[in-house]
Amino acid sequence: MKKYSSIHKRSSLLLMLIVFSAAAIAQISIPANMRKSIVSNKIPAHIQLTDAQMKKIMIKKIDLTASSINFTIVKCKDRFNGSVIVEGVVKNTGGLAWTSGANQQSALLYEDNGGRLQLVASQSFQNLAPGAVVKVSYTRTWNRSSPAEGEFPPKYVLVIGFDPDIYIDGNDNNDDSNYSNNRLTKSSAEVNSNWICK
Repeated sequence: MKKYSSIHKRSSLLLMLIVFSAAAIAQISIPANMRKSIVSNKIPAHIQLTDAQMKKIMIKKIDLTASSINFTIVKCKDRFNGSVIVEGVVKNTGGLAWTSGANQQSALLYEDNGGRLQLVASQSFQNLAPGAVVKVSYTRTWNRSSPAEGEFPPKYVLVIGFDPDIYIDGNDNNDDSNYSNNRLTKSSAEVNSNWICK
């Protein structure tokens, strides 16, 4: 009986170690404050809104949009090497102010190298007046003669990430009425075509 109990304890300990290790890896690969909103750019499947709730959301027309991704060449060294700022812009394109809680929404900027998405920058925000913008930016070195930037330049993906429970938090003023415009993808090929260094 003691032998069985010892084996049981060891098995339980091993299982706990595996779970904690997996959690630690998840925390390393995804920042803690972004974990809840990293993939949520639409109403999460677990939230079932009534027709009345959806109608109210559509009438208010509160809308955040992944508006643009811009590239700026800085610190140009020569005709091949320099630094580039990648900037994502989220805009309130609705007619009413976006009024929300802290850390309930973030602008997330990803680099896409052949289907491998890597989060390179994030910017949390809270309230946004109609027409106002929030920006997220990432600065990186650039080598036009390399395959990674020259022949196969990466794409960048801007995503508006929401707290998974944002539609059921009791606040109507942070219910996005159009989540089809919460994601934008753009190739960085224009960096090479607009290169200004000689």
